[in-house]
Amino acid sequence: MQRVPLRQYVSLLAYYLKPQWFRVTLLAIFMFTGIGLGLANPQILRYFIDTATTGGALRNLLIAAGLFLAVGILGQIIMLVNSYLGQDVGWRATNRMRGDLAFHCLKLDMSFHHEYTPGEMVERVDGDTTALSNFFSEFVLQVIGSTFFLIGVLIMVSREDWRVGAALTGFVLVAFIIYNLIRSIAVPAYTAEREGYSKLYGFIEERLTGIEDIRTNGGNAYTMDRFYDVNSDAYRRVLRSEIMGEIVQATTRIMFALGLAISMGMGIYLYRDGVFTIGTVFMVVQYTAMLRHPLDQISRQLNDLQRATAGIKRIEALQRTTSQIQDGTETLPASGAISIEFDGVTFNYNEGEPVLKQISFNLEPGKVLGLLGRTGSGKTTITRLLFRFYEPNIGEIRLDGRSIMNVRLDNLRQHVGLVTQDVQLFYASVRDNITLFNSEISDSQILAVIEDLGLSGWYESLPEGLDTIIASGGLSAGEAQLLAFARVFLKDPGIIILDEPSSRLDPATEQQIDRAVQKLLQNRTGIIIAHRLGTVERVNEIMILEDGEIREHGERDHLVRNPNSRFSQLLKTGLEEVIV
Repeated sequence: MQRVPLRQYVSLLAYYLKPQWFRVTLLAIFMFTGIGLGLANPQILRYFIDTATTGGALRNLLIAAGLFLAVGILGQIIMLVNSYLGQDVGWRATNRMRGDLAFHCLKLDMSFHHEYTPGEMVERVDGDTTALSNFFSEFVLQVIGSTFFLIGVLIMVSREDWRVGAALTGFVLVAFIIYNLIRSIAVPAYTAEREGYSKLYGFIEERLTGIEDIRTNGGNAYTMDRFYDVNSDAYRRVLRSEIMGEIVQATTRIMFALGLAISMGMGIYLYRDGVFTIGTVFMVVQYTAMLRHPLDQISRQLNDLQRATAGIKRIEALQRTTSQIQDGTETLPASGAISIEFDGVTFNYNEGEPVLKQISFNLEPGKVLGLLGRTGSGKTTITRLLFRFYEPNIGEIRLDGRSIMNVRLDNLRQHVGLVTQDVQLFYASVRDNITLFNSEISDSQILAVIEDLGLSGWYESLPEGLDTIIASGGLSAGEAQLLAFARVFLKDPGIIILDEPSSRLDPATEQQIDRAVQKLLQNRTGIIIAHRLGTVERVNEIMILEDGEIREHGERDHLVRNPNSRFSQLLKTGLEEVIV
């Protein structure tokens, strides 16, 4: 049995429904109005039957029939309004929760994002919150409304005869006790169901991302085998959860049958004793039949609560996951180049497997460092540490003399710009791709950056200018790189990191990007991760990494003139493959 404390439900409801107090109040008003109309209908029917059986006036019968019809129509209208308001409240609350969870995930460490696939996170952020939609929109009001309806029915029946009222009251109390006992029976099954969907979506997302590699390496059959396994596991979980849910629903139907039998038996007994009229018997049976709706509502809401509980527990687990990287309080200079200092930095992704070992260097403001080394030597890790995606295990990194642990994360990442070979593009306009959906950046600012970087020719080739939609594969590698340069230039960072942005381009595009690089590095501190020696012709310093350690570091001109330097030997032999 898995239970969530009542105070957690209350806290969650209060937090997400408080901003919608007016809609919730309106929903409550319409709901209680519907309850009142529902309780009035059997009274009208009782009057109609008794009037008809005693030979009452036709006019009274017509009035009762008209009133019954009017109450029925008004009740349907109120039900429609309730449905609209309930859905509106639920979606507003869950959309806010989705935003909170998405923002929370964006703040978590990169180690967290490496542990879970994007598909799993989509299911966490969207699937679990969708399961809470009914909890926000209907649960409390429906349960309270159904409870009041039950009380109203019991009062109406008790007014006719206390014995019938006592019998039905006992029946309702027993029903509540049974419902409470089985409240959490399906929570483990629903939790397992959500986990099954999470794994399924994660598997599909991962395979779709690598579809080219799967096809080119003949992995279709294996992929489908794995898909059937994952899908079958999800099916078994869903089947179990549905069976458990039906057990809860069956309990409602059994309880209703017992209640109806009690009311019919007592109604017949009291009619024979002359206590009840035919109309009263029908009214009591009608009220008892009407108990099915609130009991079904309570059962359904408790069933949905079990689903919500599974979602709440998974959401709570996600929210408890906190970043090990704590935000700082200081800020870097508003503009200008920024110095970089690594002081004895050691770092590992996995325990006992250091990627960087005692790295120490100082890069003065405005200088450009060429970073060389084989794959796995630690080049990219240095840049990740500069963004504080990870924390060093030992040592300290300082920017402008400040420890980056003391600098606010948003300020730090605003001052460090990165251009890689693989540019992330979105299905959106060129404007949105350059500004990353920041509507506060004007078109004039974007065009000024494009002009400043010498990218006017590229811009003029766009069929609809900044409104040109970028679809999947809609830009060449060179065009994507140009867009990335404009994106970084808008940030106006003090530090620029370039991960060999021109390694896969044709000569003409490479020259255009080379001019953009020169412009981008003006009055900024730069680090260029080089895979070709030609890329570091204009850097100020060279650093060669090997197995996570600094093999060589110095001014480029000095290393070129020193025949014994590793860099000088690379230039003479032209063995570029040793650094890639």
